[in-house]
Order: sequence, then C-alpha cells, then structure tokens
Amino acid sequence: MQRSSFALDPRYFQVIFQAIFLSYGILFLNWNADWQHYIISIGGCLFFQYAADSIKSKRFLKPNEFDRWGFSVLISAMSLCLLLKTNDWYVSFLAALLTVASKYVLRFNKKHIFNPSAFGIVATILLTKDAWLSPGQWGSNAVIFFGVVTFGTIVVTRVQKLDVSLAFLLTFIGLLYWRQVYVLGWPVDHFIHSFSTGSLLLFTFFMISDPRTSPNHPIARIIWAVLIAAVSFYLAAFKWKYNTIIWVLVAAAPLVPLLDKLFIAKTFEWKNTLFINRTLLSAGRRSWGHKLKQIVMKPIMKKGAAIILLSAMITHEAAAFCGFYVSKADGTLKNKTSQVILVRDGNRNVITMYNDFKGNFKDFAMVVPVPVVLQKKDIKVVDQSIFNTLNEYSKPRLVEYYDQNPCAQYDYKQEVMVGKASGLKIRGAKSFADSEREDLGVKVEAKYLVGEYDILILSAKESSGLKTWLEENDYKIPAGADEVLEPYIKSNLKFFVVKVNEAEKKKLPGNFLRPIQISFTSPKFMLPIRLGMANADGDQDMIVYAFTKKGRIETTNYRTVSLPTGKNIPLFVKNNFGNFYANLFQNQWDKEGKALAMLEYAWDVSPKNYVKCDPCVATAPSTQDLVQAGVWWLNRDWTNYEDVNGDDDYSDNVYFTRLHVRYNRRSFPQDLVFQVTPNTDNYQARYVITHPATGDFNCEAGKKYLRELKERRAGELEMLTYLTGKDYSDWDVVSEQPEEKYVPREASYASIAPLIQNKPKKDKGILIATFSVIGLISLAGLRRKQKDS
Repeated sequence: MQRSSFALDPRYFQVIFQAIFLSYGILFLNWNADWQHYIISIGGCLFFQYAADSIKSKRFLKPNEFDRWGFSVLISAMSLCLLLKTNDWYVSFLAALLTVASKYVLRFNKKHIFNPSAFGIVATILLTKDAWLSPGQWGSNAVIFFGVVTFGTIVVTRVQKLDVSLAFLLTFIGLLYWRQVYVLGWPVDHFIHSFSTGSLLLFTFFMISDPRTSPNHPIARIIWAVLIAAVSFYLAAFKWKYNTIIWVLVAAAPLVPLLDKLFIAKTFEWKNTLFINRTLLSAGRRSWGHKLKQIVMKPIMKKGAAIILLSAMITHEAAAFCGFYVSKADGTLKNKTSQVILVRDGNRNVITMYNDFKGNFKDFAMVVPVPVVLQKKDIKVVDQSIFNTLNEYSKPRLVEYYDQNPCAQYDYKQEVMVGKASGLKIRGAKSFADSEREDLGVKVEAKYLVGEYDILILSAKESSGLKTWLEENDYKIPAGADEVLEPYIKSNLKFFVVKVNEAEKKKLPGNFLRPIQISFTSPKFMLPIRLGMANADGDQDMIVYAFTKKGRIETTNYRTVSLPTGKNIPLFVKNNFGNFYANLFQNQWDKEGKALAMLEYAWDVSPKNYVKCDPCVATAPSTQDLVQAGVWWLNRDWTNYEDVNGDDDYSDNVYFTRLHVRYNRRSFPQDLVFQVTPNTDNYQARYVITHPATGDFNCEAGKKYLRELKERRAGELEMLTYLTGKDYSDWDVVSEQPEEKYVPREASYASIAPLIQNKPKKDKGILIATFSVIGLISLAGLRRKQKDS
C-alpha cells in the first residue's frame, strides 16, 4: 500500500495570485505596463535579499535554497509592482532597498517590525516625492475577480490568520455604512462603491494579514486590525486623506511588540501545507472528488466565514456638472455637458465653471455645493475665451503624413493638420429669489453682486427645507434632487446659488454669460457630480482642465485610463475626424466598464518649457491665459497681499491635465474625487493618417512599397475596428483623395476590408485562464512529495 501527498509552501500561492493580479491589471484593465519598474523592483528585492542572507550565512546561497530566502521577499516585490507608481528607475531601486533593509534593521524579538513592502512604499514616497499610490487603478468592477481569487487562496492554503482580515474589513465596512448611509443618507450603491475596490481587498488579504508582522495572539490581532480600520476610516472620512490604510498600517506597526508582550502566544513560522493525503491501493485509487473534499471540508468554520464575507462583496453594478440648474414652473432644463477648470496646490482650490446658456437671462439660475462660505474676494468672472483656448490646445488631434515615391527623386514635405473634436457645452436653467426662511432651516450666509451675477451663499438644515425654499420662490428643482441634497447638507456643505442681474448684464456687450471662478481652501479635492445628475437625461459629459505644480491629477475612486494614442488609422477618417473620435470614445468607454475618467492630454505647460505639444494643433496657453484660468502661483499681485502665505506659493511650474468623464447615475454612485500625483509624463490623444505616394511604381522599390502599403492599410482597418468598434462597412464616407487613383485596386481599402473581416478573433480571456491553470499545476508539481508506507 502506497501513500502520496502534496506539501506546498503557502507562499507559492501568494506569489501566483499576485502575478495573476498584475496580469489582470495589464491585460484586462489596460494598465500602462511599467516593465522597468517591475524588473527593478523584483530584481532589486531578490538581489538585496540574497546578498543579505549570504552575508548572514557567511557563504553564497545555492539556487535550490530559494525556499529559504526568496519567497518572502518575492511577495514583497510583487506588492511594490502592484501598488507603487513611479516614472524613475532610481525610485524603484530605492523602494526595493528600503523594503529589504527594513527586514534586517528594524527588528524586535526576532520579528521585523514593519510590513516590508508597506514600509518600502511609505518611506519611498516620503523621501523622493516622485512616487505615488493609485487607489482607483483597480476600479470597482474588479471586485468579482478579487473576491473569487482571494477566496480560493484562503481555501487552498488554509491561511491561519483570517481573523486579521475579517476584523479589519468588517470594522472598516461597518464604519463606512454608519457614516455614509446612516448619518449622511447616501444611497446604498454609494456605500458599496466605497469598499468594493480591488485596492481594499488586496490590502485586506495580502498585506495586513502578513503573519510575520501582525500580533501572535488572536485577540491581539483583532484589536490591532480594528484599530487600523478605525483610524484609517477617521482620516479618510473626516480629514480627507488618501491611501490611509497603508499609512496607518506602518504607523501602527510599533504596537505589535507591545501587544505580543500583553498577549503571550507562539510566534508564527511558515510551514508547508499538506493538501492531499491518500492511500493508493494496488487495485485502484480514490476519486478526485474525495481529494477535493479533504481539502475543503477540514477548516469548515474559516471557509464558512470566507464564503459569507466574499459573497457579500461580489458587487452588483451600481444601483452634473458640479451642481444642478433650477427653473421656473416646470423645471425642464437639462444639464448634459459641461467644462470646468480645476487649479489645485496643497489645500487651495480654484474652480472655474463655464456655461453657454441660451435664452432669457432672467430665467438662469445655478446651484453648486461648496465646502465653505465664500467671501466676495473669492468670486470673480473671467473671459470665456479661456475655455476655447484650453479646448483647442488640448483636444484630440489628427496628424497627416505623406509617403514619398521610392521610384522618384523628390520628397514630400511632412505636414501636420489640425483635427476637430467638438468641444463640450453646458446648458442653462432658470431663476430664484433670495428671501430667508428660518422656519425652513434655510439661512442666507452671504449675498454679493459680482459682475453680472447676483450670488447667494445658502446653508440648510435639511433637504426638504431647501427644496421648499426654492419652490416657494417659484422654482422647481429636478425630480430626484432630494436624494443627493440631504447628504451634502449633512456634510455641512454650503450652496453657491447664482442668478443674472439684468441691470448689470445690460451694461456688458455680447449676448452671453461669462464663466464664474471661485477660490477656497479645503482638503476636499472633488467635484459633486451627483447633484448634476438630478436634471440630466442619460449620459453626461464633462471636460476637466486641471493645473497643478507637481504633475497629473487622477481620480481616486474611479479608474483613470489613457485613451489609445499614436495609432495609424485609414485615410478616409480625415473626412470626418469628429465622428471618428466620438465613436472611439464611446467604444473605449463601453469596453473599459464606463466607471472611469479618460485621459486626453497631459503636458508640462510651464512658461520655462518651450515644447508644450508635439504636434501642436493650436497655440499653447500663455502665462496670461494660465493666470486667468486661476493659476495663482505664476504671478504675484503686488497690490494685494491678502492671499500671500509666503514665497513658496509662487512658482513657475505648471502641469496641465485634461480628463474627459462620461457619467450617469448607474455607473457613478459617488462624486469625483481627485488627487495630485508627481507623474509628469507627457501624453496626448493623437491619431495618424498617411497619404500614399503618387506616380509610377514600376521600379523594384515601388513594387515593394505597394506590397507594404497593402499590409499597412490592412493594419489601419484592423485598428479602426479596435478603436471604434466599427469596420469599413459602417463608414458612409470613403476618401476621394487624389492620391487614390495611383493605388492599385488590390491595395484599396475596399479590396482589403473583406479579408480583414474574415480573420479569427483573439480571446484574451482563454489565454490568461489557460496560463493561470498551467502555472498552478506546474508549481504544485514542483513541490510534490511521495511518501511510502
């Protein structure tokens, strides 16, 4: 009779699943794979760990001793790849060094004090200022993937410290529910979106649960996890801090030795997990079902808890502008599109809101929630041309190139053409009165006349009172506004209410309203789009032009995705580039899951930087334009010292980001929350068309050119379908460019298109699933041990 069993180090599965997470982000979430960062992080961690353990052992370790020194640091290295972001190789190298060094230098009672990867991340961010975390990179739809895989990890490896993950997650989720649903009154989908993110799950099951840096005793672990959850929640909910859980994990690490002293227990040691223990009879063998039962049924209580928890976390799909418009009588005005300029440095914010209201100006009114009571000096009007300048400069662009005839002796001059992607507009609404009603809980905090606008700053005690106040003054707020008004009121936000002063408007030329610009100091870097959804049908579009000193902005509660760029597309797209880009954006928005912000442009527009685009489709914003947009740190006003906080407020660094957000009530259960990052990589949504050469192609080089032209055009048609979801047959307008008469029929788009449509499609999902299964089986096979009895 023979007995055979599998003995696996649980860290095998941690590394495997981390690799799957990284593959998922690159292949399915379309991350821009930073291979330099990945290679340096993994290679650096392994090198430093090998060197340290070799010195400690006073000999060079052998490759077959990887179990002894390599697994733990590989897990830490994968965490750096998954969480840390940087554009510089030396930052990745430093993070690897600090991660490994913390394991040897910062120790107490034979345990390293800090989670190595958490310490490496936090220390690198503090020391370099060139690294950051992107909590929104996983999105919320990724929770299904993370839930299933994490549950599989718990089942297969029998992790003995599930109590840490459960205590942390249940505490954190419970506090979120209390604050968001019970106190503030947000809908349940708002609450679900807060915790159903891959970043939270990754931290919960792969970082705080690290048995080497958490307390030894179960009670101590629960106390420690609850403390981290409570402090993280407080900093995020009340102080508007980002990535609080990883910072609090590092700050709470020194408490572990104290808890270990108060609650005595055996120190954790990694042990191989016995998965299958079976008796092989000479006459036969037991079924795989029996083996699976052995794996699953033993630790039944832990698996039951995991099933309940993760089932609850399998999220459903959830279920504007910065305010809504109110209108007299019927409330029918709709807010479909908008443009806004954000300027942010530290806690200081400048927001400029654009509108192109058409109609009787006495019917215009707008309500926008703001975090503080604005002073008159914090409100001004600006020239609306600034929005046109920024849109023309940063809009997606079409670039034209010309092939030269290889049989001729002359060159075509390369040209750059300006593409048109239509700007976005905002529609107006109607009017209000400014009487105060204490019995309704509505208070007029301030009242100003700024330019052509009468402005009130209102506070309210409850949404019904504010709604009644507006309706009693003959203004009907949109249906559904109550749902979002109440949370804003309970969050102690004020309401910035604007209407047109007809007498002042008559003094101004032109039949338009100028943009309004407001300034305030607040840790909240967000746009309250939920309020704008109250009076918009279907999807809305918002263009965000953002300026900072440091680098790009990105959303923290939704994914920020770069549009495909630099792609070669068919020549006939030139005739209707606006329609091409509209289809491209819609298709990419659908494919990426809708709950995201699309990056369309990012560039250093500092006055000292003379290359502000490549190619340029319009004049870059001047220093005067930037100052008008609200970039206060460029020029000092020597006649006004009220807002001077020191020389540090003034700089010649300006980084510009353009985000395009298409949102609706179902996909965006929360307002947009942003963070400033040190990412200064330039980016532009740029698409290329190439005109074929003309003339005679009878030479050998000409014949080769025609073959290459056919291949290139096939690639252009494939790219067109990939970008827009539409093939050649969906385009009504076909190019009638004069160069086409020189192109043989077999190299025409019409001849190539049927061949492209018959090509088999690639399935990325089957590829990654197969790769994952093969990897699991292969690694399990490496650790198989045969036992005879």
